[in-house]
Amino acid sequence: MNKDIIIKNEVENDGKTIHLYYNPEVGLYIAYGFSAFFVSHIVEVLTVFNEAMQMPVALVCKPEVGVLRLSCTVHEHEPNTYYRLGLWQELPLADYTRWANSLKNK
Repeated sequence: MNKDIIIKNEVENDGKTIHLYYNPEVGLYIAYGFSAFFVSHIVEVLTVFNEAMQMPVALVCKPEVGVLRLSCTVHEHEPNTYYRLGLWQELPLADYTRWANSLKNK
C-alpha cells in the first residue's frame, strides 16, 4: 500500500467514494479517512486511529466487502488489491471530525 496514494485519495474524496486496500499479510481490506467513516456506517468493522497516517482506519473482512459491493457501485476493482466503490447517496460529513476524534481517545 502506497501511503502517498492513500492520502491523495482521501484528501480528494468527494464524499461519495470508498477506497479499500487489501493487505495480504492480515487478509483484510483497509479503509482510511473518509472511506473508513463511510464503511463504518454501512457494515460492522473494527475502527482505530492510525497515528502514523494521522487518520482513522477501518479493518474490513472479505464478507463485509461483499455487503459493501451490494450497497455501492463498483467503479474500479483490482483483484486482491483495491476497490473504489461509489456510494448511492452522499453520507453527511458533519459527524466525521467528532467520530475521528473519538477514535483518538480509544
